[in-house]
Amino acid sequence: MLQRTVVAMAIGALMGLISVPPVAAQAILERVTLEQAIGLFARHNLQLRIARADAQEAAGLARQSAAYPNPTVSVTHEALGGAGTDYSETYLNLSQSFEWPWLAAARRTAASRMGDALGARVAADSVRLVFDVKRSFIEAAIAERTRDALEQATALVRHAEGQATARAANGDLSQYELRRLRVERARYEIDLAAAALALHASRRRLTALIMPDSARELAPVRLPDGEPPSAMLAEALQAARVNRPELAGAAGRTAAAQGTRSAARAERLPVPMLTGGYKDQSDGLTGAFLGLGVRLPLFDRNQAAVAAGDAAVRSAEALERLVARQIDNDVRAAHDAYLAARERANLMRTDLVGDTDALLRIARVAYDEGEMTLVELFDAVDAFRTAHVIATAAIADLWVGYFDLERAVGAALDALPTEEVR
Repeated sequence: MLQRTVVAMAIGALMGLISVPPVAAQAILERVTLEQAIGLFARHNLQLRIARADAQEAAGLARQSAAYPNPTVSVTHEALGGAGTDYSETYLNLSQSFEWPWLAAARRTAASRMGDALGARVAADSVRLVFDVKRSFIEAAIAERTRDALEQATALVRHAEGQATARAANGDLSQYELRRLRVERARYEIDLAAAALALHASRRRLTALIMPDSARELAPVRLPDGEPPSAMLAEALQAARVNRPELAGAAGRTAAAQGTRSAARAERLPVPMLTGGYKDQSDGLTGAFLGLGVRLPLFDRNQAAVAAGDAAVRSAEALERLVARQIDNDVRAAHDAYLAARERANLMRTDLVGDTDALLRIARVAYDEGEMTLVELFDAVDAFRTAHVIATAAIADLWVGYFDLERAVGAALDALPTEEVR
């Protein structure tokens, strides 16, 4: 008796949590398509804003390092006295260092290519984050499907419990079978509660990516229509070598390192400084003057900076080769995973789910009419649930694998050239 009471209380509590979602949560739910989600991400995502701001900051610092030196203005006054006479001299000076043209060009090149590399980093972050949006969109849509399938299974178990209670009261069902059914219902209610929590968590992840400042909960309208297209590995590799921003970023860093090394070599030749001014003496003599100065490379010949530049170039060139290899490996791994997902999806291209839905309907009618045992009913419900879980996982893996291959390629797969175009 105590066991029955505990089970009943647990079921009642779960029913209260699951069957009646908060009105406020229902009211603020808003659905978006995948295209709308990506558009909202581009306008509102905080991580993308941070990446853009960081790149602009670093690019500004790089340009500042290549800025031409400012002139220097100074005024001096000398008051001299002695032997009963007073004498003074006043100077107005203007000094400007003149960088050699090749030195200024090397610095500008280094700054410009570093800016290109930082822009490529923002593009790479954008590609990665767009994939996160697409994956979160698919996960939220799949979580809703899973929750809906569990609701159907749980509803049948609830219905069966109601029928079983009436049959037990008439002596047509044993107390053991009734308690077994109530335990089974508690299991389904718990699984349904977990699925509902997973659904809300997936929607919150999607909302945090595309509308981080919104109090609304965004949900997918539906899964993408149709089926993602196939992609040849050779085409994907070729497209990745053209489109992946990491390659452009690595090339930009190599060019920037080469420019910095060239500037370090050019700085070994002293930069001249020209000084001009105007002199005014208290005895009435005035006039302009010119001066030229250079640094003497006695203590600092910039050898360490040149050696550091050589090392930076070697590192950047090695990194460029490493990035190219990593991108090839990334594309191959994503392509293999996508092929495996397509094969699993092909296995599900049967009437498995439809047949199981029909089986569930038949089982409900048969159990209502007393033509099916409780064990057979549980078997039908488990078959329905398992079929939906397998089918849902296959759909999710297929679309996530497709979007991951797009990320690895750095471009939409449906834009890849075909054999006829080539």
